Amino acid sequence: MPSKSDPGLEDAPPEDRGVAGAGRIWSWPEIRRGTPLRVFIDLIQYGVAVVLVVLAAVVLVRSFIDFISSWSGYPQTLISAVDGVLVVIILVDIMRTVLTHLEGWAFPFRPFLVIGIIAAVRDILAVSTRLTLSSGGTTAGGASIPQSLMELGTSTGVVLVLAVALFLTRGQDVAPEGGSGR
Repeated sequence: MPSKSDPGLEDAPPEDRGVAGAGRIWSWPEIRRGTPLRVFIDLIQYGVAVVLVVLAAVVLVRSFIDFISSWSGYPQTLISAVDGVLVVIILVDIMRTVLTHLEGWAFPFRPFLVIGIIAAVRDILAVSTRLTLSSGGTTAGGASIPQSLMELGTSTGVVLVLAVALFLTRGQDVAPEGGSGR
């Protein structure tokens, strides 16, 4: 029976590790190879990816239809269409991250930084639109102008912090578990 200090023990088949019986604990590489738990997890994650694709398609089609059918309020319609496209980009990036995770069991964190930047820019555009379309002391959404400016400053700060984090992580790659880059 091999000892715990043997190299490659985790990758060895159960019979080589001296583990027998139904009560044994599976190693993480074994779970990744097709156990019922792994298949179940994959099905859930593929289901999430399908839902994200459907949501992105619905938002894109709806944004396009609203943009084409509403020429009377062109500035607001254009802004809504841009907002819809940014939501689609966010959904597609999240789906791509889920699929990347499924393919290699790596967890790419950089796409979440990009998604955060896109979401913050989307918020900046929404606040800028409210400020542009407002007249008097309140914006179209009912928020005061100082409150909108505070929201604009906060979103700008989020974009800057996330951009710095993206810059600092530019050379880092997250390899799949085991470190072999498979």
